[in-house]
Amino acid sequence: MNNTNDSLSGITHAEFRGINAILEKVEATDNWSTFYSHPWDIFREIDLYVTVEPCVMCASALKHIGIRTVYFGCGNERFGGNGSVLKINTDDTSPNRYVSYPGIYRREAILLLRDFYTHENIKAPVPRNKKNRELKLDSFPELTWSNYLSKSEFCDFFGKDKEQCYDLNADVQQDIDLSVLDSDNIDISDIEQSAQEPLQLRKRKLCDTA
Repeated sequence: MNNTNDSLSGITHAEFRGINAILEKVEATDNWSTFYSHPWDIFREIDLYVTVEPCVMCASALKHIGIRTVYFGCGNERFGGNGSVLKINTDDTSPNRYVSYPGIYRREAILLLRDFYTHENIKAPVPRNKKNRELKLDSFPELTWSNYLSKSEFCDFFGKDKEQCYDLNADVQQDIDLSVLDSDNIDISDIEQSAQEPLQLRKRKLCDTA
């Protein structure tokens, strides 16, 4: 979860916090070297699911550690690093390229983001009064699939039957689940519990490709 407001640190994006938490768990496991040459080798086996497209900073970090795949809901039109602004995940800056799949419950992700910005940030130097800000439920920015995926990548993932969505830049999911805006439906207790449990490493050791 993004923690920039509470921590007052610009690098405590959810992706960075996840990377650090995973590395700490690997390094705290006595036998990690039986399975990996380096602690960060575990990221070759990890897929990231995130509400909003990783920003340029996070996209670079994910590429550096060798994340396997990224799945996200809505694009990050101002700072996106997986296709909206830059396509860092597939550029030539590193051999650790990864595919990033957008549009997973895209409109629900947009609504969650909009809902977040209807709340005031009490730690801001000059907090904005957002009392009268309304949550828009009926209009959404355009989606351009080709910014993120080739048509073949799209069809391989979403299915050939969804090809028209790619051509028309339409959402794959037609219905919107507004229940995501109800805080009573948000339960991350299983994630919190998992974060406290020791890491169980069972896979065979990966070859050192460095």
